[in-house]
Amino acid sequence: MLIRISPQWQITIPTALRGAFGRASQAEVRMERGVMMVRPVIAPSADWVESQFAPQGITKEVLWEAMRVIEGRRRKAESGS
Repeated sequence: MLIRISPQWQITIPTALRGAFGRASQAEVRMERGVMMVRPVIAPSADWVESQFAPQGITKEVLWEAMRVIEGRRRKAESGS
């Protein structure tokens, strides 16, 4: 699928992809071997995430550590190590 890039370097998510993208209002973007990867951000804020997991006894510190581990694994996979 081709998309248009505006003179201001803005892109629009095509209608055909919006359903799969979800109702996210933000996205994470990165380049991977010349390919732009766009991933919807599902949680609107750290406070929102904390409020969702707190009833299960999961603290903010545990969530941050989990995200740190996941990011480290992603970087390791990207570097091919």
